[in-house]
Amino acid sequence: MTTGAIPDEIPSNLQEQLLLQDAQAGNCRPIQVGGDKLLGDAPRLAAIYGGNPEDWDKMTSNQAFEINGASVQVHWFRNSQTLQDVEFKFKRQYPKTAPKNL
Repeated sequence: MTTGAIPDEIPSNLQEQLLLQDAQAGNCRPIQVGGDKLLGDAPRLAAIYGGNPEDWDKMTSNQAFEINGASVQVHWFRNSQTLQDVEFKFKRQYPKTAPKNL
């Protein structure tokens, strides 16, 4: 388990840069909200960045771009009380391929 801060992922191309800027501008939504059911990372986030564990939510960008065959979104953590955003990363989902007939 990671115990320290996870650095923000740096965009590697223009599409990722635009996706990150759009998410940071507020085009986003929570995908897992703290409160009764804490995020697995919530204690770590509270210890590093402050606040209470139940204040931390996992966020995602509303937009997704197809980049090199993968659907790419931005994910990060947000403190719902201070609105501090931390640990941005790019989530890549590649299409599943059907198994070949043997």
